Amino acid sequence: MSAYDSETLDIMRKALDQAWALLPEASKNKHLKLDMADRVLRKAATGERDAVRLRMAALTGGGVDQLAIKHDA
Repeated sequence: MSAYDSETLDIMRKALDQAWALLPEASKNKHLKLDMADRVLRKAATGERDAVRLRMAALTGGGVDQLAIKHDA
């Protein structure tokens, strides 16, 4: 696991929180959020620091991309 500075951690946290906020309440559960966080961490481990790309990583895969996502981000 890589170590991240506080600025990077803030970017990753915000990306995950924004992605989570886009999901319908009925689809939210602990396991889904853990999967999304894992995807953000994996993307950040490649050097990605763009919040939009990190948010998209959280929302892509694991069935999240099949959910009805609000388009008001």
